[in-house]
Amino acid sequence: MGRGVKKRQAAGAPLPQRRKKRGVRLAVAYALQVLFALLAVLLVALLICGVLYVREHIFSKSNGEDQPNGENFTDTGGGAAWSNPATEAIEAYVVVLDAGHGGVQSGCEFDGVLEKDITLAVTMLAAEKLRAEGVTVILTREDDTDVSLDERCRIANNVGADLFVSIHCNSYTEDTSVSGFEGYYHNGTKGQRLAEYILAAANALGVKTRHVKDANYQVIRDTTMPAALMEIGFLSNPAERARLQTEDYQTTIAQAIADGVLAMKAAG
Repeated sequence: MGRGVKKRQAAGAPLPQRRKKRGVRLAVAYALQVLFALLAVLLVALLICGVLYVREHIFSKSNGEDQPNGENFTDTGGGAAWSNPATEAIEAYVVVLDAGHGGVQSGCEFDGVLEKDITLAVTMLAAEKLRAEGVTVILTREDDTDVSLDERCRIANNVGADLFVSIHCNSYTEDTSVSGFEGYYHNGTKGQRLAEYILAAANALGVKTRHVKDANYQVIRDTTMPAALMEIGFLSNPAERARLQTEDYQTTIAQAIADGVLAMKAAG
């Protein structure tokens, strides 16, 4: 009799262990509620971010506001020069001028005269003349910097340039009497026309010209706009090498390049 009463009392009475288990269950329930609330906040934040991304990257492209790869040029006092991080609007007609070689890549060399120095000097002068005519000019280099061929093409393609002109000096050691200004293009008639316009302008300025040829040079092969590679003279020819070192002749060559580009622009 006594033991039966004790059992019934034990079964009906809330023991401390049961209270503890109930407390644990309530704590777990509260923790789950907090977790679900945090997940809901996170989902709302992700939804907002998604809407902002679509607005910025999709709608801006449809409105013509997109810039290629987030990369652009900046004005460095007197004109546009390439820089990576900025994004700005690019003007209507864009020409990329590519000074051949640079840095450790000196190009051909005769009597201490380096191709990379001549090409840079002529390129800077041509850029100045084109900018004076309202053309936006982007330079693949504007100092003694080694720029890879891939990078030169990427710069031109990323800005959607209208024209690309790569400027080089020639050499022919087997016959040092060979001289003259010549041009190259790769497939496509527009590149050929560009080179021909530049040579015609050079000829009109009294510069000896040679020919225009199809060639497989990377900077005119891997660029997506009309492109020409211009060999502005032979450093292997002593007389032409001497002329190419003078500011007057460099200015004449630069004027020919600018005139040819403007003729191509006008022709459409």
